[in-house]
Amino acid sequence: MKDWKGGIIAEGLSDPKVINKFFVYEATITEDNMPIDYEGNIGRWHGYGVRCSREEIDALQPYILRGWYAYFWKGEKIIVVYNDKQFELLKNDKNTWREAIEHGKAQGIPENELDFTTD
Repeated sequence: MKDWKGGIIAEGLSDPKVINKFFVYEATITEDNMPIDYEGNIGRWHGYGVRCSREEIDALQPYILRGWYAYFWKGEKIIVVYNDKQFELLKNDKNTWREAIEHGKAQGIPENELDFTTD
């Protein structure tokens, strides 16, 4: 059952074609000349709003590059997926976010980009 919503950035995947395995309900492409990594590369970001199952979330993990993440939500639950670890958070309990944020910072992601907003 595709009861999770999520956000995936194609630039954070080893194979962006994996997006085709998801039901995409929204696509956002930034203007050109945007920083797309922390090494000075410039381009566009391709962001996708998806609906998926828990199994599809697990299947995405091997494609996530170090220093990136995808995240998914259903009701009060949030799942943050890094290349090497997953975290389950509660939407309205920021104390449950601490480990996921620290893990992202350890991978070089600025804290202000670790906000895990839902709709």
